[in-house]
Amino acid sequence: MSLGKSSRAPMTSLTDEKDIKAAFSLCFMKHVVLDSEKEIQKLEDTKRKSVGHIRVYPNPETKPRALQIEKQEEDNVNVAQGLSRTQQLQQGPKRKAVHTEEQEAMNEAKPQQGLFYGDYTPPNLPPVPSLHKLIEICSEPFEKQLTCSDVRDDQSRLAMSKEDVQKHLMPLLNESEDLNEGIDVTTYDLAGKEYPMKFKTWVSKIHVLTGGWKAFCRDHQLVQTQHFVTVWMFRNIATGNLCFVIEVRRLPVFETIKRRRIRQN
Repeated sequence: MSLGKSSRAPMTSLTDEKDIKAAFSLCFMKHVVLDSEKEIQKLEDTKRKSVGHIRVYPNPETKPRALQIEKQEEDNVNVAQGLSRTQQLQQGPKRKAVHTEEQEAMNEAKPQQGLFYGDYTPPNLPPVPSLHKLIEICSEPFEKQLTCSDVRDDQSRLAMSKEDVQKHLMPLLNESEDLNEGIDVTTYDLAGKEYPMKFKTWVSKIHVLTGGWKAFCRDHQLVQTQHFVTVWMFRNIATGNLCFVIEVRRLPVFETIKRRRIRQN
């Protein structure tokens, strides 16, 4: 038998030998105290050589098992979140950021809760500075979304809920003032313009402002559903008469909104 040169390829390549030598060097130097710049530079050179020999695996099947396990764990998380592989590739690293933006948009779209619409908080006193010196006592404000009957010419009244009237307005009435007969009041808009009205309770037990309300609607071009009125009532310190202040806001709303009637402190 001739002892010719073996045709079998060596078990390790030149690159593998360099990797092994670099690994041994790093293991050895891990236990060495570096006292000179030369030794530190030697360590840095060894690290760069080792990092430069790290293989890139374009095919996932050739990755080491540790990387395959890591990828499998990530896929399991994505499956648990209901994401297909196609969705994962399309969304990529921006998935979390997109999810956060969508959540913020949903939160903004949720209707605000509380007594006032659109996360609005009016001041305790009507925002008409010229009236402040006339206020002896003032109710807390409340708000109403206008209905079709509030703005119809043949109705000519602002209907107010029994809850709002009893909670905010009734405590300011005197014993001599009778809502069934009606109480003459002066109503102001935010410009300070006066509208003579009557505050009364109809036979149907509806509490209304009538009289000058029709002129108020015309001057402010009030529209059902879109307009919201904030109402204050105060007693004039000079005359003792009841007065109203009405603030008008128009919002992009096209249907009746039901809200919790709880004022947030």
